[in-house]
Amino acid sequence: MTKILIIGGDSDYNLGDAAILAALCSRFAASGATSITVTSSLVEPRLPAGATAVIRRGLGGTAALMRTAHASDLVVIGGGGLLQDDDSRVKMPYWASRVAALKLANENIVGHSVGAGPLRHPESRIAARYTCHALASITVRDAFAQSELQACTNLPIAIVPDPAFMLNPADAATADRFLASLGLQAGRPIIGLALRKWFHTRGGFVPSRVRLAMGMRNESGRAALSQLLERLAAAIVPLATRMNASILLLPTYSAPYEYDVEVCRQFAQLVKNSEVRMACILDPTLYKAVTGRLSVLVSSRMHPLILAAGMGTPIVGLAYNGKFGGMFDMLGIPQRMLWLEETGADLPVKLQSLVTAAIQSNEGLAQSAARLGELVGTKTSALLDGPLARAA
Repeated sequence: MTKILIIGGDSDYNLGDAAILAALCSRFAASGATSITVTSSLVEPRLPAGATAVIRRGLGGTAALMRTAHASDLVVIGGGGLLQDDDSRVKMPYWASRVAALKLANENIVGHSVGAGPLRHPESRIAARYTCHALASITVRDAFAQSELQACTNLPIAIVPDPAFMLNPADAATADRFLASLGLQAGRPIIGLALRKWFHTRGGFVPSRVRLAMGMRNESGRAALSQLLERLAAAIVPLATRMNASILLLPTYSAPYEYDVEVCRQFAQLVKNSEVRMACILDPTLYKAVTGRLSVLVSSRMHPLILAAGMGTPIVGLAYNGKFGGMFDMLGIPQRMLWLEETGADLPVKLQSLVTAAIQSNEGLAQSAARLGELVGTKTSALLDGPLARAA
């Protein structure tokens, strides 16, 4: 099979989804695919290496999407946290209807290393069941996703590591030049920090991006976020002082409905007597290379942790759902993470302890990440071998 259509997450604005897409395109191209079509909502899309065509997202691109799906040998629902409802209760019905529409154009549609869960609402689980039955095959990225999705269907759900594990980084010299452009001293330790807001315990009906477009920006949780940032500063700044380190803020979601940059700016205002810089990186290969220059990365987004692990950089998670534990388990290392909704006044002590443990017990991390990258690479290439048949 040589003609591939990839449908995925918000790769225009979410660096994690962009890393998945870049890795998939590169692997499919290396495995013999000659036509790789992706989707984008940008006027001037950033096509990853290996992609050959792009279709406009939204209603205006529907006809082209269906034509391309029909002409493709394989349609891939390609990774990312697609099958979950912690942001919006319409997300799962949306993906079920999207799979149904694409299936009309092409029966050979697969879900590949998809993120699933939480699935807290009844309609989400019904939609998940339909989605599983409509796909020719489906794999998920970790045991957490497998458990969440398996509860919705009796069909087999296998685990394939996140495609971001197989992303190749930019070269080290490029990373060094980028860090120098930020005014960071060569050779000085760097503590990396990737921050985000977090969702409600149960998502509402209206997605974040739609609420913002309607002028209904959700301010719930802002007080808790401010308190969290103060406690993070109380943990990170003393660490930076002790290590004689700079602090590098590494937001990964540039869309205004997520506003990672704003959260990082709020944190920067709390930093006193330590050097702090912000790096807004759009290229996932550069982001991965930069994580390789960190002494440690603390992140409340999962994909920065995946990219840093691939570079052998110690990682600590600020978790908001089970995918963080799933990632640590896939790597075969202790779950060094704190839950965002359970962080109390003792956060500084706990976080400093986790960071110290991560730095001191980091042997073999890069090798573990590389093995996962090789595994997902093999499974990705295998999708091109021929028509798929669901296991009994």
